[in-house]
Amino acid sequence: MNVRAWCGLCGQSFDLSEVVAPAQAGRCPRCGELLAPDYTAVLTTAVRRLLVALAATDDAASQLGEVAPRLHIDTRRLYAALDALDTIPKGDTAKGAR
Repeated sequence: MNVRAWCGLCGQSFDLSEVVAPAQAGRCPRCGELLAPDYTAVLTTAVRRLLVALAATDDAASQLGEVAPRLHIDTRRLYAALDALDTIPKGDTAKGAR
């Protein structure tokens, strides 16, 4: 599952997995600035956990589609619930990037 993210400093977008690549170590892959200067270890751990959870969600959804074709997931509500998790203040979109 490809998740896009963006830097609050330079406003450039990138694949979230780039943040945990050994060469980046919690830095923006575009401008090189630390994304969480005082919490780099926490950031990289949380990003890894999120990527694992997303992969598990994708696998589970695929499995459900294969074994339970009569089960339909309300994706609008699922996406709304995910949108509600957005913790970035609405005015802080780094030059409108998103």
